[in-house]
Amino acid sequence: MRSLLAEIKQIQPYRFYGRVVSVQGLLIEISGIPSLSVGARLNIYARHGQTVVCEVIGFRQERALCMPFGPLDGIGLGCKVDIAGHNPSIRPSNAWLGRVINGMGEPIDGKGPLDIGPVSYSLRASPPPSHERQPVGGRLNLGVRAINGFATCCRGQRMGIFAGSGVGKSVLLSMLAKNTENDVAVVGLIGERGREVREFIEENLGEEGLAHSVIIVATSDESALMRRQAAYLTLSVAEYFRDQELDVLCLMDSVTRFAMAQREIGLSTGEPPTSKGYTPTVFS
Repeated sequence: MRSLLAEIKQIQPYRFYGRVVSVQGLLIEISGIPSLSVGARLNIYARHGQTVVCEVIGFRQERALCMPFGPLDGIGLGCKVDIAGHNPSIRPSNAWLGRVINGMGEPIDGKGPLDIGPVSYSLRASPPPSHERQPVGGRLNLGVRAINGFATCCRGQRMGIFAGSGVGKSVLLSMLAKNTENDVAVVGLIGERGREVREFIEENLGEEGLAHSVIIVATSDESALMRRQAAYLTLSVAEYFRDQELDVLCLMDSVTRFAMAQREIGLSTGEPPTSKGYTPTVFS
């Protein structure tokens, strides 16, 4: 009920419309809409009749700087813009197990629409305070003897897997998703090559692993916002199953590509690059 009341409060009694005043690469400048904030979602009504969803990533001289989640086809000067939402969220449910979805929470596996859960989860939830975090639990069997023996992990622990291209990281992740002693595996494929997604799901993970997993996909040819959103969505889905008192294994391939997506967004807004071109927002 609290979640529903919070969504009702976000409904605006009236609607503001703005206009596109500049397009430079993937950066769109919009004016005419008051009370915008960073992270707000906007709908741009393109000239070919389609709607392009964008996100506010900054401001410059009373104009909102936005980047799209999809292609910019049909967007030009004067296109109408309105607010789609201020706090993007999802409503996951247990029926999401065995499904493959994109960064917007939409199914891409051809198995029909997703069931909507009763509770809304924000895509950018704040981390719990340090004094409220639970300590690392007991030993966790990952189902891979080499890791169990030489890099033993415990429940609640984080681990990074670092290696070059083509040496088997994705195969190892699929082994963890299938063999770890957990209830649910949430796998985020961030910036993966398009041809490798189906290979990972069908050949590496298989039907047995997919049955208790949720796969979130944003391929390398998608926009930086979509790749970043897929990473946020991966964590939100994992938080939902955690709140169901289930043991959740959260895998992300890869955090590096998530940081690269954030770097693209930061450079578009004019942030100064630091080490290896990464902007300050990557580390904040």
